[in-house]
Amino acid sequence: MQTLLRYSVILFLFLFQGSLLAQTKTCIVKVKVTTEAGKVIELVAIKLNQFNVGFTDKYGEFQLSLAKNNSYALSTHHLSFESYISQLKTTTNDTISVLIKLHEKTNFLQDVDVFATNKPETLVGKPNYSIYDFDFYEDKFILLTSKNELKRSEIKLTDYSGKEFMSLPVPPEAGEAQKFFHDYLGNTNLLCKDSVLRIEITGKIFIITGVTKKEYENSIKPVADTANGSFYYSDQHLDYPAFNYYYLSKNAPDLHKLLCSVVNRSLLDLYNFEYYYLPPRGQLEARRLADQYKVDKHVIAALMSGFTRSKFYEPLYAPLFVLKDTTCLFNHYNDRIFHFDKENKLIDSVTINYHHPKNWHTWKKQLFVDESENKVYALFKNGANVSLKLIDHHSGNIKGVHKFENITADRIKLKDGYAYYIYRPFESTQEKFLYREVIRITKE
Repeated sequence: MQTLLRYSVILFLFLFQGSLLAQTKTCIVKVKVTTEAGKVIELVAIKLNQFNVGFTDKYGEFQLSLAKNNSYALSTHHLSFESYISQLKTTTNDTISVLIKLHEKTNFLQDVDVFATNKPETLVGKPNYSIYDFDFYEDKFILLTSKNELKRSEIKLTDYSGKEFMSLPVPPEAGEAQKFFHDYLGNTNLLCKDSVLRIEITGKIFIITGVTKKEYENSIKPVADTANGSFYYSDQHLDYPAFNYYYLSKNAPDLHKLLCSVVNRSLLDLYNFEYYYLPPRGQLEARRLADQYKVDKHVIAALMSGFTRSKFYEPLYAPLFVLKDTTCLFNHYNDRIFHFDKENKLIDSVTINYHHPKNWHTWKKQLFVDESENKVYALFKNGANVSLKLIDHHSGNIKGVHKFENITADRIKLKDGYAYYIYRPFESTQEKFLYREVIRITKE
């Protein structure tokens, strides 16, 4: 027994000395990253010898353990700040503190010519029909038109001067036409009340094929974009205040990975409380239906109470765009733009506040991307006046505003530095025409 005890003591001392020896060979390096003014910077990528070791937290801090008496290449990376590269030398100290101050990047707008007025062009304007929506097809337009109402509408193909090449009535059995949807495959789809129609052009004829509502809802509408060998899609349901973005590799179609989650926390709390506002009989029914359909009882209760149809509920708007080689998620519910690289790894995030204007109702929860210009614009309406604010997707700042000459511009689409839209001119026979005007950015 004494021999066993003696060996146990020796083993304990050996392990304890090994522990102390290990502690003496490493030190803790505490990194803090701020602006030149001393404001902490969150989600700065920290690299050591060209390997990404993590990101700074909300206090701008990051901590790691390194071997003593060694030398490392330390660098930081953030889209809104200049990169920092320096040599880090560890000593015999147990703790080392490193303060890094980053210089903010300066982004300059391109020079533009200044004109007294920005006169819009009337591209297609006919006295015998109105244009309700449009989409781009090569160097032409696909138009949704009607003489009186969309129950009897036509699809037309025209050029930029309004010359008509072909026309086809929307099949009555499709239901009343509503709008075009340009999907991630580049197809033009016409959303109707009772169906979805895919419009294809071969030679000088339209080919219209039906797309089932299930296929549209499950396989077409959720896909936000494709890039870098991945499909980006969401599981968003308009009647629930939270959803996820996923990415799916084209080379591994069965491998779905989470990119980021979007949650409106305050709205979700109200949503979940609907269950507790139900009377006992209502709560019992919610639990029964939840068990039957394998759904959370809070979801059932919110649907039963009609909360998602009340003035307190708004569907979430947090779009994702691929801009050059960077995937950008505009999360308006935590006031940030998240940037992801080609491998779908988080690079950093920047703060945004354009969606919190003084007059909150002027922000219309809609972003536009001019793909050829690689620019993002946010839509604002103040009364009848419509404007686009240029958002720097690197820094999150507002760079300027474009004010439309034609007030009440509708169905806006951007291409090659132009804004295309539908407008009913007051001096006309009250038909809706298709216009475009050069986007000119001025200070707010």
